[in-house]
Amino acid sequence: MVQLEPNLQLMLQHLTPCGAVLPAEATAAMDHSIPIKRSEAGLKSMVLWGRFLARNGKDYLVAEGYNNATANGKVVGRPAYCGPDTAAHAAKLRMQLSGDPAFQYTVNDTAGGPSSAAEPAADSEDSGKYVVTEVQRLRTMIDNVNSATAVQPKGYFIANAHNEVVPNRLFSGLDYPDKLESYVHRSSLLEEGKGGGLAGDVRGSWSLQYDSFKGVALLRSLLFPGYCFYYSSHGLTWASLYVGDGLQNNDLVFML
Repeated sequence: MVQLEPNLQLMLQHLTPCGAVLPAEATAAMDHSIPIKRSEAGLKSMVLWGRFLARNGKDYLVAEGYNNATANGKVVGRPAYCGPDTAAHAAKLRMQLSGDPAFQYTVNDTAGGPSSAAEPAADSEDSGKYVVTEVQRLRTMIDNVNSATAVQPKGYFIANAHNEVVPNRLFSGLDYPDKLESYVHRSSLLEEGKGGGLAGDVRGSWSLQYDSFKGVALLRSLLFPGYCFYYSSHGLTWASLYVGDGLQNNDLVFML
């Protein structure tokens, strides 16, 4: 039977060894809050996408919803599209999220290099200073994590006659779940035969562990620490979760 929606409890059970842990009260609350949010948003399904850790302890829980059983989802509650300039300025901020959605940062875009300073925004409109809100940072982080990760088992989704990505009802499992070639990025599913697999990513940016006894593969991203993915060859289930500060690991080149 093809999985149409990841099971929250099963996902947390498999991903706990990777550090993907949620507070017990948050896990219990999602049994009620996710169905309510799904109904309010008019979506057919909704799953937990991840958790952003904040300085004040008020972490952000992000859910992803779908109107159809496709691979193109939307993150519920996220802000409107951020332009490339705003995203570029937000990417320069290297501190942890504050935990206050109304918080604002000031990015000093100096001509001397890519370095920038961030602080609560003032009423100054000096040249070279840009205001970035916490919500804009959150949206940028979600997009950055998704573009570099968003893993799916190869062959689990196919394109139908309308060029829509839908679950493959004939999926019978991965032949080599212990190989990176067996997994692809969601953003490249329509181009699966054109090098969209994880094997084409920067060498060493993924950690893959496969337990042949349990038939479970665990993937962890070293580019965005905190993103993890599991695939079970026995139950043909899979899921991913991000738990981290949303910052890219710029020291990856020194770790290889």
